[in-house]
Amino acid sequence: MTWLSLMVALRGLLELVLWLMVGRGVLQVLAGRYSGDNAVIRMFDFLLRPVRACSAWLMPGLAACRRDTVSFVLLLLIWLALGVGKMLVVVS
Repeated sequence: MTWLSLMVALRGLLELVLWLMVGRGVLQVLAGRYSGDNAVIRMFDFLLRPVRACSAWLMPGLAACRRDTVSFVLLLLIWLALGVGKMLVVVS
């Protein structure tokens, strides 16, 4: 497996996780106080459980909502860095 294909695969996986986080946030705003009863939000929670567990392990002192925001920003920065790395690999 080349570096380029590894970067593309990781970037695609990160993009999926980022869109799941955005979708969960939008749906939670739309559902309001009934978000706990929503089956789709529970599905998003199930799919995002590994990300949340990792962020809880890395940042145990933060509240859950701040931890989600910080993990979203970190994943977005990693996604952008992989994009820059992909461009550098392609150019060289």
